[in-house]
Amino acid sequence: MIRKVANISFVFLLGASIFGCTSDKLEGPGKENQAPTVWLSAAPPEGTVSGYTLHLYWGGWDPDGEIAYYEYAITDNEGGVFDPADTTGSDKWFPVFRNESIFTFTADQLADSAGTDFTRMNPLDYIRSHSFFIRAVDDEGLATKIPAYRSFTSRTLSPIVDVLVPTSSGLNPAQVPPITTFRWVGRDYVGTLRETQEPDSVRWIIVSTELFDKSWNATIRYVRENPDAPQWSDWHYYRATGDTGKFWTSPALEYGPYVFAVQVKDEAGAVNPVFDEHRNVRRVMVSKRTSGPLLTVYNKFIGTMVTTSPNTPLTIIDLPAKVPMSFRWEADASNYGGVVSGYRYGWDIQDLNEDDQWDIDWTPFVTENNSAQSPPRTYEFDSHTFHIEVVDNSGFTSRTGVRVNVVPFTMTKNVLLIDDWEERSPGFDRTNGGLPSDTEHDEFWADMLADVDEFDPSVDMIEVQDDLPINALADYRTLIWVATAAYNSTTGSLINEIIQFVDPDVPAGGGKTNPNIVSLFMSAGGHVLLCGEQVMTASINRISFLPNNAAFPLIFRYELTSDQDGEYEDSDIGERGVGEESFPYQDCCLNVLDIAYIRSITAVRRTLVQSCAVNMVRSHSQKNDGLRYTIPMDDKYDFPQLELRDKVGGPGRWYDENVSGLNCDIYNPLYFADVEKGLELTGVCNDVAELIPARECFKPMYGNGCLNPSSLIYGAPVAFWTLTYEDRVPDAGGVAARSAVWGFHPVFFKPEQVKPALDIILFDEWQLLRRLPRE
Repeated sequence: MIRKVANISFVFLLGASIFGCTSDKLEGPGKENQAPTVWLSAAPPEGTVSGYTLHLYWGGWDPDGEIAYYEYAITDNEGGVFDPADTTGSDKWFPVFRNESIFTFTADQLADSAGTDFTRMNPLDYIRSHSFFIRAVDDEGLATKIPAYRSFTSRTLSPIVDVLVPTSSGLNPAQVPPITTFRWVGRDYVGTLRETQEPDSVRWIIVSTELFDKSWNATIRYVRENPDAPQWSDWHYYRATGDTGKFWTSPALEYGPYVFAVQVKDEAGAVNPVFDEHRNVRRVMVSKRTSGPLLTVYNKFIGTMVTTSPNTPLTIIDLPAKVPMSFRWEADASNYGGVVSGYRYGWDIQDLNEDDQWDIDWTPFVTENNSAQSPPRTYEFDSHTFHIEVVDNSGFTSRTGVRVNVVPFTMTKNVLLIDDWEERSPGFDRTNGGLPSDTEHDEFWADMLADVDEFDPSVDMIEVQDDLPINALADYRTLIWVATAAYNSTTGSLINEIIQFVDPDVPAGGGKTNPNIVSLFMSAGGHVLLCGEQVMTASINRISFLPNNAAFPLIFRYELTSDQDGEYEDSDIGERGVGEESFPYQDCCLNVLDIAYIRSITAVRRTLVQSCAVNMVRSHSQKNDGLRYTIPMDDKYDFPQLELRDKVGGPGRWYDENVSGLNCDIYNPLYFADVEKGLELTGVCNDVAELIPARECFKPMYGNGCLNPSSLIYGAPVAFWTLTYEDRVPDAGGVAARSAVWGFHPVFFKPEQVKPALDIILFDEWQLLRRLPRE
């Protein structure tokens, strides 16, 4: 090479010397540019079947320069045969500036049309033969003379789709309104049945059977055999914003029969050709409806009312004057393909057909779940009726109403004692201190209330069994309710029906309803003392927990519907819980309820927070954990300590200290919120205190004086004040004061200690008048 260069230089110089220098440029024959070479380094083997998404690699070399970029071409080989025309022309080649890339190939040909049942939807094999070409282009624009290539067959499984709304009724058409929202869900199988994703696009069709002599079968056959029929919509992106690829709202249709069908396509172009009346085809009958959207209305005192009728009978409730009544509601028309358009409501409407008589005229919902609520309204007398109505986009309505009968509360009498304890015992003496007789129980309370002015046991002490109308409380300022409501008790107390939690998802019966009269009495400014063995367990609806029992401790805000697995998402903590309007949570300010001991359980394992296992480390012992005396905890009054009567807890008696203490409620126990003291946590956990934060409206009055001072529930509250209505002054006159709960029966304790404790509640807190001493 050196020699060759030298000779060339010699000839050049010789020529210059003979002919002279006529140009400042070097002139002579140039070397021809050589084309780069290229190869595929990773691709499917020639002639094989592969997936439709492939990661291909290639490389190249330019012998006299550098490779500037590569170009590729992809052919869709019709009939499995390569056509050279598919790579002829610059428009068939596309640049790529790397040595690898991921390609999605089409697989849009049904592999076996002969063996396909076009009436039963299943994922089907789709294929397409392809040839992939790659060539290099050097820095002078010269391309590879012979590209590298690979021919193979891409494969996929066709997607499937199911119509969700309207639901299938077999060969019977679904009844839909003129404006119907059809909903569906698609699933795309990526090569195998185990790997799925959403389809790429969707289209739909609706055809009247009137075009085919009202024949369902002929109409469906037309849809199946005409993929290019003019009634088909364009293809729409399945994953469009707002889920608009998952539903379609029809224009207003004429009444009559129609066939609706939907197809989905995957990213490889496969479209399932099957039209299955159980999956992606619906017979529909557009007709006038006799019902409207599903309307669900909730009120704290009534519960949940559900209707689809435009003329639902009224629900009736008796309320004290000036108790705020508000309602919240949701509406849903999706089950028949409708869309809820709006709502209206009003009080005391004389003519429901007159728009101007409604307090709020038709208003669109602004929440995702079509929910709204009315502001609180209070009344002092007479009867008043609330109506709520919703309408769908075809004009069909649902309506319900509530009549509120206002019960005047005179509150002229001091105290009413409700005896809700079924005494079948022969007495303390004959049961060894186990239970008092009915006479002993009545005499105890008559003595406790003897100093209240104008108290008459024959009038102001009543035994209840099946029912107690709110009118029975209307003449009293204060109420003492004595009940046996132990969770495992077989005797039924009325208090269970009164304060029991009402699941908002469970519809209440229509007609006259029996509200929580204790809550209503407190709302009206009345003062209440609830007392009895485990009295707050009466708020637990045991039917909700069947076939299991509730686990204790129980969190009122989240667990009253038996959901005690503790799988609370972080977003749930601090958010609205199902028990937020329950009597124990809202009226009594209770977060947690525990029981002193559970005979059949020695330990409770629970999960409080997602990914957080919580072990209750305390055992349950009748002897060590049961209540023997109360520990004063009040920060305002000097309450006396209460001790078991000698005939109840003395040596050899039923509650001998070597045998057992009383079983009682434990309220908001600190050990349950104090991770370091009472809980062993594993995993990444939130602080339990976030789930059950302290509430200022709860004030302990007495703590648990159990035999073992090392018990985790020693000193835990067994009686408390609730401050929820402490500022509510009765309309009939009186004072604002707190209500109280004792989670045990006072009759088991020494009367000479119980009476001064009750006097503090009656005369100091509630400010009742004392009976004047007889002269």
